[in-house]
Amino acid sequence: MKRLGALGAAALTLTLGSAVAAPVDSGVARCDRAIVGHGSADWRSESLAAGPVGVFRHPLRRMSPTANGLVTKMPLLVEGREPETVTVSVPPALRQRVFIYYGKPSTFQRDPGFGEVEFQPCADKPRTIWPGGIRVKGKAAVRLNVFAEDRAEPYVLRLGKPKAYEPAS
Repeated sequence: MKRLGALGAAALTLTLGSAVAAPVDSGVARCDRAIVGHGSADWRSESLAAGPVGVFRHPLRRMSPTANGLVTKMPLLVEGREPETVTVSVPPALRQRVFIYYGKPSTFQRDPGFGEVEFQPCADKPRTIWPGGIRVKGKAAVRLNVFAEDRAEPYVLRLGKPKAYEPAS
């Protein structure tokens, strides 16, 4: 698996949009674009986790419909410090319908998203959190692979089935 070097993570803007370009293969989320703070030591108790990576539970339950699929913000936490890196990857079979947005300012309207992102944790934090999100086409279950330096096989982050947000009337 190819792992690349530096772009940075920033705020994600959700916008309604039209056509989106073909997905970009890889991106990088550097420490200098992470969210201030480092999250709770007991982050696993309130997260969906796979190895050193966590996202809020039920991340795809309240997605926003756009012309390009369903979208949602999905901050991502990596436990550990520089120089260890973690790569989060959309499995090849899902790359035509699942796109992740970390490592640079993005909009779902204009940006194609990534098939994988290398996360570079901060040296001075026990955990690093990046803003970002995900775009999904269709309603089938979504999973991501988490490649960590501590093992050869990926951890699997099972996000569940996407569901559009329906406000109570």
